[in-house]
Amino acid sequence: MKLFQVISTPFYFVTFAVAAIVLLALYIFIHLIGIVQNFDVWLADLPWFNAVFLLLFSVLFGLAFSFQVYIWKSPKTCSVKKRIHGGALHSIGTVGALLIAQCPGCATFTALFLPVSAIGFLTQFSLLLNFITIGLLVFTLHYLGAFSAEEPVVITNG
Repeated sequence: MKLFQVISTPFYFVTFAVAAIVLLALYIFIHLIGIVQNFDVWLADLPWFNAVFLLLFSVLFGLAFSFQVYIWKSPKTCSVKKRIHGGALHSIGTVGALLIAQCPGCATFTALFLPVSAIGFLTQFSLLLNFITIGLLVFTLHYLGAFSAEEPVVITNG
């Protein structure tokens, strides 16, 4: 698969790892409202399946981001239209995941943007919404051609 060939390049692997870690840290920091001392309480309150979804989403985000960077750096890989649409789909999934509260206690960030009834809806259907946001990232990777068998264009710095 093209995705594994791209990620095997050191630059894109580092891009993948940094993007995944930054998103995970940002998500946790936002839902803790900057009070890092509450991390142990947040972790104890987080259901195991939501933790798995959060880790999976972070990994998929890192993969999608690094593959998007690969496409930006190799303009002959796909058309400009495809790159723009891929980036838009990628953003929708990320924003959606940041607004989804993994547990009712984590809904404080969402409360800044949505009414209480919407927060109740999001926390009640967070499992389904997690599937949707992960599906959006998988669709983004598929749309960008990450699962194709084509040889990637190798980019050199010289």
